[in-house]
Amino acid sequence: MIKCPLTGSTNVKIIYEQKSVPLIQNKVYATKEQAVNAPCIDVILAQSLHNGFVFSANFNESIIDYDAAYQNEQSNSVYFRRHLEHVIEIMRNNNTLNGKVVEIGCGKAYFLEMLLDRGVNITGFDPTYEGHSTKVVKDFFSDKYSDIGAEFIILRHTLEHIAHPFNFIKTIAAANKHKGKIYIEVPTFDWITAHNATEDIFYEHCNYFTLATLQMLFTKSTGGHFFNGQYFYVIADLADVKSALEPQTITPYEIKFKDRINEYDKLISGLKNTAIWGAGAKGSTFLNLLDKECKKVKCVVDINPKKQHQFIGGTGHFIIKPEALAEQMIENIIVMNSNYIDEIKKTIEPQHINLITL
Repeated sequence: MIKCPLTGSTNVKIIYEQKSVPLIQNKVYATKEQAVNAPCIDVILAQSLHNGFVFSANFNESIIDYDAAYQNEQSNSVYFRRHLEHVIEIMRNNNTLNGKVVEIGCGKAYFLEMLLDRGVNITGFDPTYEGHSTKVVKDFFSDKYSDIGAEFIILRHTLEHIAHPFNFIKTIAAANKHKGKIYIEVPTFDWITAHNATEDIFYEHCNYFTLATLQMLFTKSTGGHFFNGQYFYVIADLADVKSALEPQTITPYEIKFKDRINEYDKLISGLKNTAIWGAGAKGSTFLNLLDKECKKVKCVVDINPKKQHQFIGGTGHFIIKPEALAEQMIENIIVMNSNYIDEIKKTIEPQHINLITL
């Protein structure tokens, strides 16, 4: 029986099923054999008709392993670093960085280091952290850290990975004695549906928030969209976390992702000597849906050195650095995220390669 992870309500509707995508999109593999044999799984999206929330109906957190091989760092991009500067500006404008700060799910700690460089008193939590900073605890945050006493808690692209997000927020609030503020940043499902971006659906994201469905967890909050509409944020007092959620008037989603997959298939079938740009979750999903046999797309380009010379899970596409485009004789590049198009143009100049945005 499918239940809404926010309320336990069984008044839900399945809205989309995606077949055989990698269990963890942001893992890359040292050999093609390992990549092709990486575990894959179906994704089943459901919407709660009680409150409108969209979630992964078959998600099982016990099979997810966020280990050191998990690579989702985006800070190699100048565009993304500007986004992080914008995030810090929002935090400063809300007077949140003056006391003790905790970042839950700090990843490789790039954002944490940015805040440390600005004199912020911050501690991070993440089991995938690879460095040696004493400011990072290599563990998941839980109520065993109830003495943390933070004045500001940061959740950047973490909550969409949590099986029971409302309970997690309530755990954080209780552990912090319902004091201080929280900042939450996640992708927005409204942007995904507006752009019919089926490549933004993947197993490790078990929650698909909108500004409305995230703000309903609090009695009051502030928030807004950024990153060219793909992300949004909410800032709230932990004292304003609700104890329970009331029903909402909703509009059921009409998903047309299968139509988009057909459009993508026509696109790549009409091209030759093609690469995609972006070995992250979008690129992994795109390839697993459209080129499982690794016949239509020659390779993947990524600027993250830790992904280069590795292979995409599920399909085995090889990941190259931009400097290797010529030797691969690439004529067309499909860009997974149009936010980076200007940056990509500068990177590949003066090569005459056709860039295509989704």
